[in-house]
Amino acid sequence: MRTLLRFIVRYQFVLIFLLLEGVSIWLLASNNFYQRAAFGNITRGISGNIYRRIESATKYLRLNDANEHLLRENIVLRSRLAQLTVHLEEYSHLAVDTSYDKGFIFVPARIISNSVDKQHNYLMINVGRKHGVAEEMGVVSSDGVVGIVTAVSENYATVISLLNIDLKISARVKKNRYFGSLYWNGKDYRQVVLSEIPNHVLLTKGDTVVTSGFSSMFPADLLLGTVREVDKSLGNFLNVTIDLAEDFRKVDHVWVVKKYN
Repeated sequence: MRTLLRFIVRYQFVLIFLLLEGVSIWLLASNNFYQRAAFGNITRGISGNIYRRIESATKYLRLNDANEHLLRENIVLRSRLAQLTVHLEEYSHLAVDTSYDKGFIFVPARIISNSVDKQHNYLMINVGRKHGVAEEMGVVSSDGVVGIVTAVSENYATVISLLNIDLKISARVKKNRYFGSLYWNGKDYRQVVLSEIPNHVLLTKGDTVVTSGFSSMFPADLLLGTVREVDKSLGNFLNVTIDLAEDFRKVDHVWVVKKYN
């Protein structure tokens, strides 16, 4: 309080001047149309700028809620798409083995730990046993396959990344349905290798590679990447370099794929 009183006493003339100046401006703006309009424009500009900044800050704070809402919507859409695929296949008699149910449900998760610069890369996600996650469940993102769950605790799970030289998954070329094994060779984190494709198969740069559907871990036709280069020097089989659809340095939100029984 003493400091405030000393400040007022020290700057009393300045404060009185500012007060009188403010009163003068208010009287001028209140009794003169032109000044009132100009003053209103100035105050609206200042208040508008303040409100805009407040709204921007509020939107930023609401981003997490918006992301969670989008995740829930994606889960519903993915589940409906998987169930629709089952019904279409049953209707068109494409499902040869009727005991093999191709329905899947999806559990949302976030990656809390990730690596891309090792030969054996793993991820950790923030869902576990109490969320229905178990070993050998697939993990996918909006852009492609991420990996397979290898260990689960109550609230977390460890995932072997697609960028792990020990992991192979079944994949096929979308346009001609030839399938083979897709794996990472430990070099470029943006590229993997598709092997066991017969040498007579015609592949061109940009051809789409997807999951084969032969595994219960992943639905069929999930995007993996596109053909970058074809090596025909290995005899009876092609060695195909694939550009991954997923950028593992940026992946954040994922889904654990559960077989629907």
